[in-house]
Amino acid sequence: VRKKSMKIVGMIPARMGSQRVPRKNIRLLNGRPMIDYVLESASKVSIFDEVYVNSEDEIFTDLCDFYGFNFYQRPKRLSSHTSTNDQFAEDFLKKIDCDVLIQMLPTSPFLTSEEINNFISQMLEENFDTLISVEDKQIACVYEDNPINFKRLIPNPPSQTMQPIKVYATALMGWKSKTFLENMNQYSSAYHGGKGKTGFF
Repeated sequence: VRKKSMKIVGMIPARMGSQRVPRKNIRLLNGRPMIDYVLESASKVSIFDEVYVNSEDEIFTDLCDFYGFNFYQRPKRLSSHTSTNDQFAEDFLKKIDCDVLIQMLPTSPFLTSEEINNFISQMLEENFDTLISVEDKQIACVYEDNPINFKRLIPNPPSQTMQPIKVYATALMGWKSKTFLENMNQYSSAYHGGKGKTGFF
């Protein structure tokens, strides 16, 4: 349950220096820049106190103005292909005051406002420090050549009865800012939850 004084901020990271798919965030999808779909969904989420596009490139300022969002210009050093989510989120949280940060990826154009609302509701209701969006894979899976959710010497069960494996979707990530910064300070890592209560959506 949201506390009255709690500040919830949405952040859409939009680095322009992608090497695998150049300028992927503004590539046209059905005539619209890909990032525009997530911006539109975020604009329909009333629980946000503020929403930011986090990028090194001011090309996104017009879209921010259109949706009434803020533009956060990250340092150039955090815009290379070697920069990590931990690094640019830490930079953001050290400068933008909030209690909860919800990250929405612009490369997830089918993300809906309902999914974002449900994600935030789960994070608040279950008091998670970190919430990670995942996809259930209900099929036989191996890791380092070893079975994870099946046994080689017994008959394979129907896939719908198998224990699902949770695979990161990362379309949505949520962190309590205090816990995130504490984990970065102690472990130089916070993305996966570190110390704190972590849940999966």
